[in-house]
Amino acid sequence: MIILKLDTTSDLSVRWPRTYRMIVQLGETYIAYEASLAAEAQLHDVPLSIIQDALTQAQTAIAAAQSGESGRAAAGEIVRQTYETVRPLLDKAFIRLKANYFDNLAQLEQWGLDTAVVNGKVSVRKPTTQRQQLDFLQAYVRMETSLPTAEQISNPSLATMQSHLEVLKANLDKRNSGQGQREISIEARNTAVSRLLDLLKLAAAIRVGVTYNGQITNELQRWGFVVNGRTANNKVEPVSTTNNN
Repeated sequence: MIILKLDTTSDLSVRWPRTYRMIVQLGETYIAYEASLAAEAQLHDVPLSIIQDALTQAQTAIAAAQSGESGRAAAGEIVRQTYETVRPLLDKAFIRLKANYFDNLAQLEQWGLDTAVVNGKVSVRKPTTQRQQLDFLQAYVRMETSLPTAEQISNPSLATMQSHLEVLKANLDKRNSGQGQREISIEARNTAVSRLLDLLKLAAAIRVGVTYNGQITNELQRWGFVVNGRTANNKVEPVSTTNNN
């Protein structure tokens, strides 16, 4: 991060972009105008090739972050929809298991269900959270698979529950790994965008110091920089260049 002051005596100030989209847009505008200048008029202290490389890295990192987020979001939506589909089937399985093992409800612990003794009687807790429903579904498939076909619950069928379980597990893995990849991609994006902004700040400072004799000018807008008039009772305020993205 670069912090600098540009011509604190001027009635004008430069407002730096604060979001990664605005920073990339500034980079694109800067490169387009700088490239239109004759070679001798271009900055040599901050070469155009360096800013172009920083812009490319930022764009690549942004695309990677967006792709990772899209994959994570898609997997998350499939997980949500699958839970919506499987929930009534689990409710039906829960009722049938209670009926089948009415005389020995404690056995339902093997199907991933929690039981408790209340007033001397065994009660079974219906799974309500997604974590509980997943545990129930996994145990249900495991236990039903271990039984002879004639003893399995026919509705919902074992095949149906197995299919939902496979979809859930696959997309839970994608969602969870996607979350980790998303965090890595966002960190890379922020680093690349921050470097791009630092280079653009240096370029602006050199333009002000060398090309315009230390004076901020509206000419900077040709490169995409936002130039504002000062407003606070003629009080000079330093330009903050902190990049919070």
